[in-house]
Amino acid sequence: MALPGTETIRFRRPTTGPNAPQPKAEPKKDEFGSMAPVGYKRRHQGLLQDQVRRNVAGPFIPNLSYAFRLLLLVRTVAAMYAVISDCDEVFNFYEPLHYFQYNTGFQTWELSPQFAIRSWAYVLLHWPLAHIGPKVLSLGKRPAFFALRISLGAICSFCEAKFFRTVVDTINDRVARYLLFGLMLSAGMWNASVAFLPSSFCMYTTLLASSFWFHPATSTSTGRKRAYFATFAFAVGAIVGWPFSAALAIPFVIEHLFLTGGEVILPAQKGAWMAKRWETLAKAIAVGASIAIPVSMVDSWAYGRSTFPTLNIITYNLFSGNGPDLYGTSPSSFYLANLFLNFNFLLPLALLALPALAVTFKFDHSRLGKTQMAPKEGETSPYTLLASRLSPFYIWLGILTAQAHKEERFMFPAYPFLCFNAAVTIYLIRGWIETYYIRVTNSPYNASRSSIFSYFTLLAVIIPATISFFRVGSSVYFYHAPFDIAHHFQYTAIPSYLSQLGYDPLPLPDNYTPYGNEIPKPSWDLTVLQTLENPVTLCYGTEWYRYPSSYLIPEGVRVRWIKTDFDGMMPRPWEPSINNETIWPRSETRSVRPTRFNGENRESGEPGTYVDPSECSYIVSLSLPSTTHSKLEPDWASLPEWEEDFCKGFLDAANTKWWGRLFWLPGGLLESGRVWGDYCLLRRTGA
Repeated sequence: MALPGTETIRFRRPTTGPNAPQPKAEPKKDEFGSMAPVGYKRRHQGLLQDQVRRNVAGPFIPNLSYAFRLLLLVRTVAAMYAVISDCDEVFNFYEPLHYFQYNTGFQTWELSPQFAIRSWAYVLLHWPLAHIGPKVLSLGKRPAFFALRISLGAICSFCEAKFFRTVVDTINDRVARYLLFGLMLSAGMWNASVAFLPSSFCMYTTLLASSFWFHPATSTSTGRKRAYFATFAFAVGAIVGWPFSAALAIPFVIEHLFLTGGEVILPAQKGAWMAKRWETLAKAIAVGASIAIPVSMVDSWAYGRSTFPTLNIITYNLFSGNGPDLYGTSPSSFYLANLFLNFNFLLPLALLALPALAVTFKFDHSRLGKTQMAPKEGETSPYTLLASRLSPFYIWLGILTAQAHKEERFMFPAYPFLCFNAAVTIYLIRGWIETYYIRVTNSPYNASRSSIFSYFTLLAVIIPATISFFRVGSSVYFYHAPFDIAHHFQYTAIPSYLSQLGYDPLPLPDNYTPYGNEIPKPSWDLTVLQTLENPVTLCYGTEWYRYPSSYLIPEGVRVRWIKTDFDGMMPRPWEPSINNETIWPRSETRSVRPTRFNGENRESGEPGTYVDPSECSYIVSLSLPSTTHSKLEPDWASLPEWEEDFCKGFLDAANTKWWGRLFWLPGGLLESGRVWGDYCLLRRTGA
């Protein structure tokens, strides 16, 4: 040790060479372009700011890749097990795609060239998803169906992950975590994510558009890209998918034109700044609208005349003398009740988002804004910016509630905004609790060590997720029978039928080696169904609207309808092309036959819609205790010419207690309040 006063020499570390200190590594992009690695935390970048534990590492935040994989796991399970709750998904989208691939299926009036309400461009956009994978692997129609659903789930997962990471960067990491749980674990997103519907497509494009919109608006090249990408995504959703989804872009347009966003604009600069913003948006809209050209060309080619279904559906819904009200009307409470079933307590939290923001403005003002200071002159308040991002859900809910005709799928485009609003409300309420705790204890230090706030947000996330899990379980447990019937028909009933006709299963491969005591299942060549002199006919009566699509029925099997008491317009089989065309589009997509369909939902008088039950080899029948039978709708299972081949339980919702039909619980809980019917595949006696 040197004595006091002894002079010393301090050597400076080299600034170059191998011993020089290395600069701190910046976060690297992952494979999807996210700047933040798993768990990396950037503090105080968004509109909402933490007030407690500001100087410590934040919660674990998945990066884009990790979030995508989490979501994809859930979406893949949904693709395999989610039921189809809307017959429009089957008849207006799966069936025309099946017709394009296999030249069979059903046609609706909306796909008639007389009306051209549905876009072939949207349908054919999904053809590669249902064709390439099964084609490469030499698989059949059933794998094509699930390949399409899994692909839709993957697309949705990426869009959700992109939106989640945007909320991390622009709003708050805690809000993003609550959002991720809401998206991943809600019953509503389970259904919407893998649905082959334009409204689900619009949900994907809205997620992508918002992932650009939520970033600050500036006059730089980055700000202009934001406007172009967001506008283009909104335009694709409206033009390719569903035109009414453009209403979700209203807050973005208002913000871009009138709010400075990420800029400080003095009054003297306001005129030039606004002109530039209008110019940018006009160019962005022109680029986005250009997607209408190829869409119109595809549809005009398919329908054989110049047409634009995006415009046709607007004309039909807003200016037609008939309109969608022909297909049923619902009370104003319909969407609130339906959204509560699909999102439970996330719905009231979403509705409280703007009021909660107003309370925070009054009592917890410093929680918003990167600088946590009052906005400068010419700068938009962070409260205004956040309010614009919270408003799409209210706008969409208000527009749809005002319409008499209501359907669950119409709300799909706004589902992510519902989850976002709920996440913001959870964060703001947590902030109130923190502020009150500090005011009572007068100790920010104790607040930073308290677990009260974490417990609150944990419950706010876990309770809705748990309820949604049991809600999803109820849909699979109560209503999966149509899929089970189709599976049994292909893999058990048809092999049994072929066996009775004298056909044998395919021989086992020469190199087959059984595993243990395994009994090999016979494999059948179902292509013989296409050459039978008397083809197998599978008939649906009252259950036609739960038909799970022709993708789940083997080729060579005829599917036909039996006349019931329903007197509305039915889907009709696509008929063979008039000129036996081998190249699509065929004459059936182009020939206008006024007697085939009508716009009044009246039963068509043209023959071929129904067959006599005597022509049916099998009938799909549902027998419920609440069913009132009639001459056209008898109890088929009780008739001597029919015998049960396979039956599955199906919930009789009309006779079941309300609490018994809402959720599935393990262990048979709530079973006492349920009444069940039999969803059966019936086989002709002696056939």
